[in-house]
Amino acid sequence: MWLLLAAGAAVLGACSTTTAPPMSMTAKKAAPVPDGMKWNYGAGPEGRALLAYGVPESDAVGVMFSCGRKGKTVSLVTDVNSGKPGPGAVRLSSGKVQGRYAVQLTRSEMTGGWEVIGQILLTDPVLAAFEKTGLISQIEDRAYPQDARTAAERADIKRFFGFCRG
Repeated sequence: MWLLLAAGAAVLGACSTTTAPPMSMTAKKAAPVPDGMKWNYGAGPEGRALLAYGVPESDAVGVMFSCGRKGKTVSLVTDVNSGKPGPGAVRLSSGKVQGRYAVQLTRSEMTGGWEVIGQILLTDPVLAAFEKTGLISQIEDRAYPQDARTAAERADIKRFFGFCRG
């Protein structure tokens, strides 16, 4: 499943970073973190690196980033609860830094929600803050935190961005 998502992420090339409204105006209380979810670093297809937040060795993946060595962008694959097919946007935050990103939405057969595929510049402030702190949330009807909780997860995040920069 992770390879399928990574291959899909490599297809799209749209990026739009803007400042999102404050979370207090747009999101409810944070959703609880599902059991077993953690950040995992690994090798993807075609020499790409993968960083996925999910249950290891399963199809349960909340968000996945992938990149090529010395690439300028990071591919994003995730799901959202509502949307419509075609162009859309997803919001991410890391600490006080927020961004809104252009994506393509397609109906997810696995979750019944919407699969999101997009690209984020490697130099994006949200990604820089995520690399530094290990904190990241997807914002929809509420904040869905996907924070690194262990030193090993934070090391995987740093290893991923180190690979991307080459």
